[in-house]
Amino acid sequence: MSERSIFHSVNSVIAWLSLAFLVFPVLLTVVVSFNASFFIEFPPKAFSLHWYGNIGKIHRILDATLISAGIAIASGICACILAIGASLALSRSPLPGRAAITAFLLSPVTMPMVAIGIALVQFFISIGTAFTWYSLMIGHIVLVVAYPIRTLLASLALTNPALEEAAESLGGGRWTVFRTITLPQMKPGLVSGFLFASLISFDNYPISVFLVRGGITTMPIEIFNYITQNLDPTPAAFSTLYIVVISLVIALAEWRYRIISHTIP
Repeated sequence: MSERSIFHSVNSVIAWLSLAFLVFPVLLTVVVSFNASFFIEFPPKAFSLHWYGNIGKIHRILDATLISAGIAIASGICACILAIGASLALSRSPLPGRAAITAFLLSPVTMPMVAIGIALVQFFISIGTAFTWYSLMIGHIVLVVAYPIRTLLASLALTNPALEEAAESLGGGRWTVFRTITLPQMKPGLVSGFLFASLISFDNYPISVFLVRGGITTMPIEIFNYITQNLDPTPAAFSTLYIVVISLVIALAEWRYRIISHTIP
């Protein structure tokens, strides 16, 4: 057996083990959601759909989910708008210190979310806008804007600038060239960046818990509050529905925009 074959075999084993490590918590959550017991146990001794009907008993779960969805969509849209300008400037302009600027814009991904949350709440308190829906949205934009920047930079790296130059040479204005040539080429990165940003915003807890008070709450906060007071599988049932919905959204986006296969040769 050659060294190359051994390397590929070991690499395959590591890849499958890593995949199993990532997928196992998801499968565990799905299985536990059908548990008939009043306590979380694995493997289940009996199966039931009772806990799916119990989701409505989570305090303000509908309002919290709608607020989270609204904040997530708004944050995703705003983050993508900011990311379009940033990614075009970083990829098309000869900016001095471009690597440092890129690292700064992507830094929220590497920073502890709790630290970001504490910094944001102190900032909003100092300017008198803390604990409002727009301070929550701004906080989420700060957190998620790095994701569409990253995906758009990857998309722009795969585009052909000669197409834009050809359109300009044929009399196309900057807006026309951007709308008809540049933006369609950025679409896979834009869609995937929006999904990344929205999903991360939707189920974010560490930052949201610092930025909400009173009547404003989010889905992760209400789920966490329920878990601290109850040990039944209701949160697992809610999480299973969430996994199904998100999987369908990602599958639809891949079918329509090829957001995954676009970056795979």
